[in-house]
Amino acid sequence: MESIEENGKAMTKNYKGLETQFAQMSQQVTQMSQQVTQMGQQQRTTDFQLGQLATMVGNMQNKGKFPSTTEPNPEEHCKAIQLRSGTKYQGPPLPSEDNVEEKTTEIEQEKEIEEDEEIEPCQEDEEEKGLMKNA
Repeated sequence: MESIEENGKAMTKNYKGLETQFAQMSQQVTQMSQQVTQMGQQQRTTDFQLGQLATMVGNMQNKGKFPSTTEPNPEEHCKAIQLRSGTKYQGPPLPSEDNVEEKTTEIEQEKEIEEDEEIEPCQEDEEEKGLMKNA
């Protein structure tokens, strides 16, 4: 009978040990759950702060610079420039079709003249070549 009593005491002792371990594990799970909740809150706070920082940096970069997206010109063929002072610069006058044709014919004539002329070597160049051969 003693062995049964000893077994019963040992089982009771093991049960109490298991009960203690279960209580400790339950506390650890509760603590971990709280830590995960805190980490989630910290992550949301960090995300919000990062968004604010990105907005501030974006605003700082736009000062004194053109925006990355341009607005289309409502008057597509308008080529005028207006300065801050209100002065308008229209640019150089565009050449008329007559002027363009005249320039084209002048360029073509110059090319023809260049092709027709034979470039003769200069007499001084020939003398220098002769001196070099003699030296």
